[in-house]
Amino acid sequence: MNYKMEAASDKVKKSRYMPGLDGIRAFAVFAVIAYHLDFGWASGGFLGVGVFFVLSGYLITDLLIIQWVNTGQLNLRNFWIRRAKRLLPGQLLVLIVVALWMTLFNFSELASLWGDWLASLFYVTNWWFILNDVGYFSNFGQPTPLLHYWSLAVEEQFYLAWPVLLLMGLRFIHKRKLHIGLILICAFASALGMALIYQPGLMDTSRVYFGTDTRAFALLMGAALAFCLPSQMFTGKITDNKFLRTSLDIIGASGLAILVWMIWQTNQYEAFLYRGGTVLQCVAAVSVIAAAVHPTTWISRVLGCKLMRWFGVRSYGIYLWHYPILVLFLPLSGGEYSIVRIFIQIVSILLIASISWRFLEQPILYGTEGGIWRKIWRSKSTACFTREK
Repeated sequence: MNYKMEAASDKVKKSRYMPGLDGIRAFAVFAVIAYHLDFGWASGGFLGVGVFFVLSGYLITDLLIIQWVNTGQLNLRNFWIRRAKRLLPGQLLVLIVVALWMTLFNFSELASLWGDWLASLFYVTNWWFILNDVGYFSNFGQPTPLLHYWSLAVEEQFYLAWPVLLLMGLRFIHKRKLHIGLILICAFASALGMALIYQPGLMDTSRVYFGTDTRAFALLMGAALAFCLPSQMFTGKITDNKFLRTSLDIIGASGLAILVWMIWQTNQYEAFLYRGGTVLQCVAAVSVIAAAVHPTTWISRVLGCKLMRWFGVRSYGIYLWHYPILVLFLPLSGGEYSIVRIFIQIVSILLIASISWRFLEQPILYGTEGGIWRKIWRSKSTACFTREK
């Protein structure tokens, strides 16, 4: 398909809100939190990060394709500015709070935090951990409160490189099937790299777990889905296609069942995960996303319910805050299990993430009312105007 010809002939297309995808975000972030809370039934909860990767690959690619269809080009500058407005405010706030907390309450550990802090600031945490032999699953002593930033680094590296590669592909390749084929070949190479680099019997799997190269297949599989099932495909009369809707429901339900089973039954030390299991998890995530993109499937309705949307919209903040709170605020000690401690931690995570979304992230991203910085700026402007008057 020639995207430039399509852009010239079609009406301007806009990205549409897909509530089911917020439900997938909520599902993924709570799987990760359950794992970090050491719940026995969520021994594979860390796989929620892989779901985020697939979803990010889909959404970013779909957004860029829509822009190409409309204009015949990609405005990379605006794309990166938009990403920075979405990601940087929450990230910087967490880094500042963690640094202040360590200064006030754990000053002796502050010096050892700076390397992690700077790596997190510049989105290279995953490679910093690899070079310094920091294991995600084998933390001895107190873990770094910024351990979870490795996944943000992988995604940011994807956001920097993928639009450039996609622009080259869209400019010189005009057949959708060829795009899909090339993306899947790259995804296969990434998954193969994970399988070959992984060494059975090692307790430390940080190289294959943190590596951008060995985790890229999840993002690329989401990107391939954006070419196969663009969000604009499910608009208009096509939503009345009962066969398509039923097929997507079956595919989505199967994918969701596989994800639940893997979160429940797998663990971080199984060779199965690094030699095909994580690929299976990504295929399952692709299936759920495909069903959730359709506006009338039951998967879309269930995952897109009001409660799941609420958690999903705030999932980025929930993910950012959850690990520092679990590690620094009422941390688990001596294997002690406390329902009260867990309840306080979860409430704290949700409360702080909600405040961050309401007064920091949302106003900066959308320019809406209620932002703390907007109020400060207005108060200063009013004071200046009063003095001048």
